[in-house]
Amino acid sequence: MFGSTVLSYLDRQSITLVKPYIADEFHLTNAGFGWVLAAFSLSYAFFQLPAGYLADRLDVRWVYALAVGWWSLAAIAMAFSPVLGLLMVFRALLGLGESFNWPCALRVTSMILPPADRSLGNGIFNSGAAVGAVLAPLLFPPLALRFGWRSSFVIVGSLGILWMIAWVVMVGGRRGRGLGGSVDSGARVVDSVRRPWPVEVWVTFGLVAGVSLAVAATFLWFGERSIWCSIACFMIGLLVACRVLPESSRRGLGWAESLGEIVRLRRFWVLVLVSISINVCWHFLINWLPTYLKDDRGMSYLASGYWSALPFLAADLGNLGGGAASRWLVRGGLSPSSARTRVMLLCSFLIGPGALVGQVGSDALVIALLVAMAFGTAAFMANYFAFCQEVSDQQTGLVVGVLGGLGNLFVAGFLPFAGSVKDATGSFGVIFIIVGILPFVGLVVLWLG
Repeated sequence: MFGSTVLSYLDRQSITLVKPYIADEFHLTNAGFGWVLAAFSLSYAFFQLPAGYLADRLDVRWVYALAVGWWSLAAIAMAFSPVLGLLMVFRALLGLGESFNWPCALRVTSMILPPADRSLGNGIFNSGAAVGAVLAPLLFPPLALRFGWRSSFVIVGSLGILWMIAWVVMVGGRRGRGLGGSVDSGARVVDSVRRPWPVEVWVTFGLVAGVSLAVAATFLWFGERSIWCSIACFMIGLLVACRVLPESSRRGLGWAESLGEIVRLRRFWVLVLVSISINVCWHFLINWLPTYLKDDRGMSYLASGYWSALPFLAADLGNLGGGAASRWLVRGGLSPSSARTRVMLLCSFLIGPGALVGQVGSDALVIALLVAMAFGTAAFMANYFAFCQEVSDQQTGLVVGVLGGLGNLFVAGFLPFAGSVKDATGSFGVIFIIVGILPFVGLVVLWLG
């Protein structure tokens, strides 16, 4: 799972590191490139709900393998995109496949680890995100200079196919059960007897779909913003619909019944806000850091790539350190919840000074602040994931899918916004102030909730 997460971030980082070539070939502004990035985040957000549902109910060994194979083929296809529209389509297909990574991985760790160990287990596999972000700037800029920007996608996609084969061969299933269990396993959710959808369910879900399509129809006037608003209406509308429908109407309706149970939990809504706050912070660093170092700090193309690896090396240590710290506090007598919250508070104080990045003149100090931000963000997320696993023991994949989907929905809106601020002001300074404050917002919500 560590390896698949490395590949996931190699896929994501590849496009940000060849951004100068893509922007030049397709004549893109920073805001326009932000929408290219958002194509991934929107599909990733939209499909995390079904990804989580399938991870809970099917053999996760095969779900995981097929997902990695899908996103690897999408990455290879990006290399052969002759026009921007097709590149964005394949980027969206990449997001569809990668939406399965965290629901599947967190489903597995929740099955095989006790609560006190989950933060560390999550930190180990999630550290693959930082390792991928470290390796990408060391690999892709030299490849782009020598073989062209399209070569990056072919290489990383081919590695994903090899991972899929290794996973199937090396991770054995148990007869009649598989890694993910079976429908009659005690750790699985057993659906109620299936029945046709009642009229009130058809009407409620039809209203959500109708409003979403109506918003999408304004694309000719408002462009990509309409697509974001349409998907937001659909995703949030489904949650509201499952919340307002009575239990008698949802009983026996599979995912709607499960989702209705989750959205009635206060801890779920608390973690929605935590997810948005920390995902926006992390994905801004992942997607815009090389551009910031090149354009705002005046570094060369290769130098900006190499220096951007350093914060993500720190993030790798943050994943492991954040998980180990909460585990150590639990062994010292704190409850898992209290231990995680204390670690997340410390992480927020590491991220907060990053708000000053836009006002600092020294490159060395900027790199130090970025290192602290990345370390704190990764350690924060390792403990946030452990909270996600305790919303519902039987529906871990669905919970993680919905929370990750909503977090990435707002990431998809924030990435073009960051690009437009850069176009308007010539700097990412305002954006760093926002992402430096957001983790404190999430932490306050966690305490109050």
